[in-house]
Amino acid sequence: MSSNVVAGVAERLAAGVEQGSGDELFISIEEEGAVVGVAMHTPPHALFLSRMPPAAADQLAQILVHRGRQLPGASGAMDATSAFASTWLQLTGRRSQLVRALRLYRLHQLAAPEGARGRPAPSGAPQDVQLISRWMGEFHDEAAPQAPGQDWSRAAARRIAGGEVQVWWDGGQPVAMACSSQTAAGVARVGPVYTPPQFRRHGYGTAVTAAVTKAALLAGARHVVLYTDLSNPTSNSIYLAIGFRPDHDAQELRFI
Repeated sequence: MSSNVVAGVAERLAAGVEQGSGDELFISIEEEGAVVGVAMHTPPHALFLSRMPPAAADQLAQILVHRGRQLPGASGAMDATSAFASTWLQLTGRRSQLVRALRLYRLHQLAAPEGARGRPAPSGAPQDVQLISRWMGEFHDEAAPQAPGQDWSRAAARRIAGGEVQVWWDGGQPVAMACSSQTAAGVARVGPVYTPPQFRRHGYGTAVTAAVTKAALLAGARHVVLYTDLSNPTSNSIYLAIGFRPDHDAQELRFI
């Protein structure tokens, strides 16, 4: 499931809907002719690793150190990032710092939430870009301020044009949003999900997450996944309530 992150980025870059730095690195790890894991480095972001045998992550670290690849950190499946970081730090003499402990959830059976007033609507009008870009920036600043920023207007325009954004409306005003990626390898990934502080504790986040999940399934996704920050018990309980179940733990490490 975590390989969807790599597949999605590769597809967007190949299609030209997302601009890269020109220094992207995409890696597949094979054992006896079978792919056992994938990884990618898209500067200025950290290296991302899917689930893979620890020995494969160890070998990948050795190869990247030998090639002189500069990495600000590593993120992804817990076992893979732990093995990679152990070797990377030993060979480079650097240290690591845990940025976030994460968990990947996978949808088992979507359950409609109850209690939230209002309705969902896909975001599709050009005038929506300003709102969605502002909410994307606010989500970044609140949830992952240490992560590299981006052109939020461009990101919002791309995601709106791709039909990836659902907005929850109540009383004639937008109160929450949720996005899902385009389906890659049969998997769609939910995120970001954001409710401005003044609209929280009304069930809007739960409702809009269910709405964007349903839209992804109707668009052809066989599986829907999402990452949560384990330090946020509210978001984890929201996803459990609408049918998501833990798949595996992950982490984000910074190299210092």
